[in-house]
Amino acid sequence: MGVLWTGSSRAGKKGRPADPRRTATVAAALIAIVGCSYMSDVKTSAPDLSAAALRSGKLAIMGVVQVDEVPEVRPPLIAALERVLRATRPDLTIVPAAKVQPALDDSTERFLLLGYQIHGAADPAWLERAKPAIRPMARYALLARVEAVKVRHADRADPTGESPTGGVQVTGRDVRVGVSIYDLESLALVFAGEYWGSKEDARSMGDAPLPEPEDSLGVVGVNDTTLYGVYTKPAPVAVAAEPAFVEFARSLPGAETASPGGSAR
Repeated sequence: MGVLWTGSSRAGKKGRPADPRRTATVAAALIAIVGCSYMSDVKTSAPDLSAAALRSGKLAIMGVVQVDEVPEVRPPLIAALERVLRATRPDLTIVPAAKVQPALDDSTERFLLLGYQIHGAADPAWLERAKPAIRPMARYALLARVEAVKVRHADRADPTGESPTGGVQVTGRDVRVGVSIYDLESLALVFAGEYWGSKEDARSMGDAPLPEPEDSLGVVGVNDTTLYGVYTKPAPVAVAAEPAFVEFARSLPGAETASPGGSAR
């Protein structure tokens, strides 16, 4: 994972101990201004994928994968997607991955998700093999893929005016997510899009780095040390992906008239 530097060098500069209240205030201001950003690009939306069809057909979450990552990164991504869908589209009935994946045999689950992870599209043969297990639960099957992740660091003016130096050190995590929905009746791709999300955190330039745990050997610390200075650790990928999942949910048919009525089964 690359690091993009967009600010000035602060290496070696010592500061006063961090004030949690000031750090929280700065972080809150950044969230309000640029803490989460997003874009969306709907590439496929079949005419017969209507709001009524989605609501009556139900949506099965088959999985969320990340390019060039191991399966262990998937559970937080799946949890974030399902949480966002329930909150943003309560009119849809979501069949969670915890119910969908155990219905598949090991080979089907493994190779269907691996193929989607590599190619960004479901292999028709594996999708057909999954159909008998998933179709009784839902008509539509969803697969999502984190396609790109970037970490960036920057120095900016303090939006709160509380930093003793007038500036803050920002760590951002940006993600691009692709989402596909397949109609299990025809096995056709009926919806596809790309969505961007990000999450930023900041600390005052006047603050000393947070102390690392005493047993930090071999453990990921709380600081992100670069050639230019010490920054906060970037947010988890699943957190940065949440705005992208929100945009996906809002781009589905019927979002403008969504109302409570759906559920997770």
